[in-house]
Amino acid sequence: MMLRSAPWLLCAWLWLLPLSAAAGAEPRPVLIGLTAEFGMAGSHSAQSIERGILVAIDEINNAGGVLGGRKLALQKHDDRGIPARAVDHFTELAANPDIVAVFCGRFSQVALELAPLANRRGLLLLNPWAAADSLTRQAQPNYVFRLSLTDTWAIDALLDHARRRGIQRVALLVPNNAWGRSSEAALRAYQKRVPGLRHETFWYNAGEIEFREQLAAAQRQGARAIVMVTNETEASHIVQQMAALPSALQLPLISHWGVGGGDFAAATGAALGEVDLVTLQTFSFSATRSTRAPAVAAALQRLFGVAAEDLRAQSGFAHAYDFTQLLALAIRKAGSSDRAAVRHALERIDQFDGLVRHYRQPFSSSDHEALDPHQLSLARFDKRGGLTALVGD
Repeated sequence: MMLRSAPWLLCAWLWLLPLSAAAGAEPRPVLIGLTAEFGMAGSHSAQSIERGILVAIDEINNAGGVLGGRKLALQKHDDRGIPARAVDHFTELAANPDIVAVFCGRFSQVALELAPLANRRGLLLLNPWAAADSLTRQAQPNYVFRLSLTDTWAIDALLDHARRRGIQRVALLVPNNAWGRSSEAALRAYQKRVPGLRHETFWYNAGEIEFREQLAAAQRQGARAIVMVTNETEASHIVQQMAALPSALQLPLISHWGVGGGDFAAATGAALGEVDLVTLQTFSFSATRSTRAPAVAAALQRLFGVAAEDLRAQSGFAHAYDFTQLLALAIRKAGSSDRAAVRHALERIDQFDGLVRHYRQPFSSSDHEALDPHQLSLARFDKRGGLTALVGD
């Protein structure tokens, strides 16, 4: 009798084995995706976004994770700033049911390709950098959220600064892509609200290194400043070519924040100290009053061996850190990693005390912008390559 029942007992034991093993195993993690421009030479933005996410993940996991002990984990891809690569990565990430949300990188032309795809696939796209105004204006249910500035806020701040300096005519230097078009539209909207400002637009292609003709044309047409919409690669050449001019012919450079995405001081060399350049930021460890900053700075040093004052692209780091914390709050509020439930919960977060600001209802069903123009400040580069806020501006 025992021999006849042995096969049945063996089958039952084999069937129960996975359950008993699973009972002692750690729950599978909740995954966050990231597709960003890691392979772009000279850029630090993707790396800073990644570090912001990972510092937040480390803090969240050490505090018990989410959903009864599930840890957060990051799965990243290098899209090199190429929209088609980013679309492939997003599609691949969307096919994994454990991915609850995907971060993008700094480039608006990439994020604009991902935004409608996020809606079609029902997967959260979290934008910690790209500034094109239209990014969060998607059909309902809207899966695109931003914790960053917008081009309208940025251009308004730059032009307000120009007006405070008595500058009424500017040259707008913009790339021939979605970021440039968004920025020019923002300037034209500003002109309708603030009469008296005059401008000429000069377009360039990404990767250009020669800007002497545009600078000379701006001088001939009476511009009193250059409003620069550039990343650090092109901007380094503009700075060097402006510095090479006689001081009487140099114009102030009033720059969108793309110059902060890499090691701009190293790229420009001594020329940076010879020109009048201001740019934008939303966060710096040197100026923040956040009570979280000391612990976050210590974690940055512990995990990556990077001192907070030496970190490049600090705004991207802080945005990604805060966004990951908000995502974890939404997962807990939803009580699930279901993408639709987390999207709904993000719109209903009560508050969170972050690095960049204290968030009170950061998102709603009609507003997916976590920041506002009050987080912007103008800054200059210091000798170490960091950004120091302008006092009184």
